[in-house]
Amino acid sequence: MSAEEDRRLILLCLHGEDEGYRELMNRYEKYVYALCRRLTGNRDDALDLTQETFIRAFRHLDRFQPGRPFKPWLRQVAVRLCLNRQRDKRAGQGHADLSLEHPLGEHLVLADTLASGDDPAREVEWRDLSVRLWQAVERLPPPYRLVVTLRHQEGMSYQEIADAAGLPVGTVKTYLFRARSRLKEELAGLYGWEV
Repeated sequence: MSAEEDRRLILLCLHGEDEGYRELMNRYEKYVYALCRRLTGNRDDALDLTQETFIRAFRHLDRFQPGRPFKPWLRQVAVRLCLNRQRDKRAGQGHADLSLEHPLGEHLVLADTLASGDDPAREVEWRDLSVRLWQAVERLPPPYRLVVTLRHQEGMSYQEIADAAGLPVGTVKTYLFRARSRLKEELAGLYGWEV
């Protein structure tokens, strides 16, 4: 998926060519769905938001700056729609696909707490921890869940998260700190770790 090819497809879209729309959807539909699913935790909402993301993106394609990559722009459209959906619902049912490889804080990296190897007991413990981590992320308030997902799953910088979510960078950092603190406390209590 080259940026040059994306630009070619965008030009086709701007000229009303179905091929451009079809190919951009083929390239990015799974990505947008997975992102919406992680941010909402709901399959039906994710399907609706994926469709809405493409409708909104194609409707406003004339606002896209051709010199910039398409995927981050599309991601921003999806994130904003997910935020709007969460605000509308005022209830946070969600599920983030947070990896055990990412640090939750300065002194806690979940993958480091479990020994690697072929030990079946460790694998069971790893799976249990993964499930519990997902459950803990589900219970985070939607703004915290959003920044955790965008930072640790999408690999976005603080500034990118701030731009996508329409928040000041300081607020993003605060939400991330609070989310990590909650996750550390909850998981430390379950596993007897020191916080």
